[in-house]
Amino acid sequence: MTLRETLGLHVAAPMIGRLARRGKAQTAGRLMARLVSPPPMDAPTRLLTLPKPGFTQDAQAAFSGDSRVAVLGFNRAYVKAPYPSFLPPEVDDNNYRSAAPEYDAPKAALREFWAQAWPHIQNRARADAVLTGNFGYFAEQELADVVEAQGTPFIAMHKESLKTPGRQVFFERLYRTRRQPFPGRRILVYNTIERDVQVAAGIAPSENISVCGMPRLDALHAWRVQAAHDTDPPARPMVLMFSFHPKTGLPFIPRKPGGPQGRMESLGADEQALAWTTLHLEFHKAAARLARENPDLDVVVKGKADLPKWLKETTGGSLDFDDLPNLRVVVGGDPHDLIKAASVITGFGTTALLEALAAGKRVVLPQFAEAATGDTVPFVLDLAGAAEIAGSVDDFVDRLLRGAQVDPTPAEHLAPESIEILDIWAGNSDGGAGARVAQAVLDEIAAAQS
Repeated sequence: MTLRETLGLHVAAPMIGRLARRGKAQTAGRLMARLVSPPPMDAPTRLLTLPKPGFTQDAQAAFSGDSRVAVLGFNRAYVKAPYPSFLPPEVDDNNYRSAAPEYDAPKAALREFWAQAWPHIQNRARADAVLTGNFGYFAEQELADVVEAQGTPFIAMHKESLKTPGRQVFFERLYRTRRQPFPGRRILVYNTIERDVQVAAGIAPSENISVCGMPRLDALHAWRVQAAHDTDPPARPMVLMFSFHPKTGLPFIPRKPGGPQGRMESLGADEQALAWTTLHLEFHKAAARLARENPDLDVVVKGKADLPKWLKETTGGSLDFDDLPNLRVVVGGDPHDLIKAASVITGFGTTALLEALAAGKRVVLPQFAEAATGDTVPFVLDLAGAAEIAGSVDDFVDRLLRGAQVDPTPAEHLAPESIEILDIWAGNSDGGAGARVAQAVLDEIAAAQS
């Protein structure tokens, strides 16, 4: 994001909120129309996207370089800006449907705001479809209803997909009771597991959900084919470790700050107790051990912005990476360059492991502590024969070290085990998901215009 765009966000989003509070939806709509990012080129089809990490990369993989399509952007901060004028923070993604009846009238008022504002945005965008990254974003529910009512398809390229057996049960219940049926036209998902959970929960009928795969894997498939013929060895071997937090992939319901429940909703005692506490600690201790015992090896721990918080909470501040010159912590950003540079990759409950498999990289899974026994086992992501399984901390460290010592040049063609896993979890073992998504979107637009 450029400095100009950043400054624009700090000025424009609060202004939209003030206009919404004053009941000036038309004025807000005219302002928001000016905030639509113009396309780099004109094209027969124009798509308005609501950017979000993951979804943005998927959209780029599906539409970049496609002369049939011009992709416009409308920052989600502008979509969220009117929301507090109508609904409080405790009404969010995870209880929009189940919120008390007293919020029905405010929802209707928000819908009326968008009914007045959207035509101004559409006059500028001339969008043939609006695309977002999840069917359930709270601030987009009434907007989606209005966009559809005024004749433009609203399509979700749903990017959350890792539903282990335990998560399937949990999310079917959450979707059915907490998230309302999708008001848009079509949902594109990575895999049949996600589609089946959404259908069972009543989010949309099966004929309105298309399995297309994960488009952002396409680039890694293409890179693997090219890299298979690269004879330049890396300067230093590198172990890439995708961090996680103690509740990754387990039942938990995050909430927006400001509500009475805090940032995490309390669940039943059995679900509340589930955590990867020991696994989380041992995983990160292994990173330090690898770096300390192998100075000729680089270790990169890739995490999200909350990585320092979780490390401090789990380790009590006893784990210090700062004294290890060959250990680097990377927070945020696209992991693809790190995946390409890595000799061996590990992580837990993350789509990054699927990206690693698509790149033809060696993958090691930590399957000890809570991942080996107990009520947490149904929540472990099963990569079957496509990854090495480490059954203890020592085994984990040893496999990562041995993996770092092997030539990291990938094979051009994936092993059958990797193909099977990528089909199950990513719907993309062939590098063609972007084309499938693009065709599904274009087909939906054609049907709407016929």
